[in-house]
Amino acid sequence: MTPYTLRLFKTIQSASLALILCMGATSLSAQIVPTEPPISGELEVLHVQGNVWLIAGVGGNIVVQASEQGVFVVDTGANGFSEEVIAAIAKISDRPIRYLVNTSIAAQHIGGNAEMAGLTGGSTRGAERGVRINAIAQENVLFRMSVGRNSDGERIYPQLAWPTDGYYEPQRGQIFNGEAIDIIHMPNAYSDGDSIVYFRGSNVLVSGDVFSNTSLPMIDYAKGGSFQGVISALDRMLDITISDDLAEGGTYVIPGHGYISDEADLVEYRDMTYIVRDRLQRLIIEEGLSLEQVKEAQPVLGWESRYGRPEWTVDMFLEAVYNEFQGKN
Repeated sequence: MTPYTLRLFKTIQSASLALILCMGATSLSAQIVPTEPPISGELEVLHVQGNVWLIAGVGGNIVVQASEQGVFVVDTGANGFSEEVIAAIAKISDRPIRYLVNTSIAAQHIGGNAEMAGLTGGSTRGAERGVRINAIAQENVLFRMSVGRNSDGERIYPQLAWPTDGYYEPQRGQIFNGEAIDIIHMPNAYSDGDSIVYFRGSNVLVSGDVFSNTSLPMIDYAKGGSFQGVISALDRMLDITISDDLAEGGTYVIPGHGYISDEADLVEYRDMTYIVRDRLQRLIIEEGLSLEQVKEAQPVLGWESRYGRPEWTVDMFLEAVYNEFQGKN
């Protein structure tokens, strides 16, 4: 048994019981799963600041940190765009891709994993040069990808797409390209395997789907997500961010979907979630209203046109959170 296979076996062995018990406690009623935003297919590359670039337009936002040691990539976008993404990374840097982090198991963040894993890069330690890329994710992502099957019993995710390193600690840190990088688990937010990535020297925070500034909070309840977990993740991110003069600039925040933001944008979004949560708690828990009555009360009033999207409508969000507050998710 190879070291990688042994590590994967131990991860699955330790996680299986907890995940099965969690699934057993989940309501059998249909869960609402957000559909990811439409893909423009028009790839765009932007320098954010420091050593960090953004690749947008091919699903979830892709982030690249590049310098002398090589390239560090966060997420791989949607399936079908790997050739364009890898070519765009090559224009940013001619150094090999050495690390990949997946912020979650969302399809538009792992779609290019297999193709990117087929490249060589890997560790910078002498004899290990040329091995496959070090692919990192929270261990629940590794577990779900390794056991995922469709209705025919076939694997959903090819083994080459799996992370090679499923971390279990609350936070993972390393130094790459002379810059400290923090990989931090955000429990039960969009899902149970979310990570945010903070490039300290460049002062850029990558949120994954725990923050998407073009929609209401997206939550995959089938994979362990929760509205309160999203709010806690936003609070944790605000512990990291720092604003520049007049509350602009400073730490740049790259959401899972949407435009580059700063601390002021993040505060505004976090405050919205607080207000909506408090309204829903009053309507659902204190007043005991039905789902239809909650919808009629318009608890998202003021943000409906800004954050309501066809793929994740206000009604879909309200029904999902209503079920959470009722203990049905």
